[in-house]
Amino acid sequence: MSRSFLKFIVPVLVVLGIATATYAQETEANIIRPITKSGSAAFVFNLGGLGTFALAGQPLTTVLPSPVVGAGAKWFFADDLALKILLAFATTSNGMDTTAKVTTTALGIGAIIEYHFKPLYSTSPYVGGGIKYASASTTTGTNSNAQIKSGASEFNISVLAGFDWFFTRALAIGAEYALGFTSNSTSGSINGKDNPDAPSPSVIALGLVGSGAVHLVVYF
Repeated sequence: MSRSFLKFIVPVLVVLGIATATYAQETEANIIRPITKSGSAAFVFNLGGLGTFALAGQPLTTVLPSPVVGAGAKWFFADDLALKILLAFATTSNGMDTTAKVTTTALGIGAIIEYHFKPLYSTSPYVGGGIKYASASTTTGTNSNAQIKSGASEFNISVLAGFDWFFTRALAIGAEYALGFTSNSTSGSINGKDNPDAPSPSVIALGLVGSGAVHLVVYF
């Protein structure tokens, strides 16, 4: 069993355990019904590990060494049908020190359609599919006026299945697993010319790639 799958399944089992224990104390009258009506909207955050619990952005990459995460939000454009959009943009620079100025840039966009089935008590199971694109690049400018660039990009198309469990009104914890095709390419240049020492542009990963995550959904 892979380490990444264990990192995914352990939080899922914890969430399901909490949901089961909570439901055992509930009655039919006070069950919180999932929100899947047309016009409903929410922000979506990933949940970090149990030891260092934290909120995080939604991931846009699967195999890139430099992860790209972005803001996630979904909107129900019809009953039980939601569109989730992921957007990412970030740039950082160390300023010019004694050796080099390093600037890193990451961007990404994703669109996912979710179809929510009939609620099971306070849980809304769903399936869907979507596409994602992300890129990350680094530019290094040296005191000798050399400019070195390196970057990588990733495209992913996948199908997914998941659930949202509403533990209170407008707040849900859930889990999602996606399986799809991912392509990845790299590039590098020196002063605008291909860098002979950098990996040539090529697809380095193309095939079925799985990824899972535990998330928090906040409706507004």
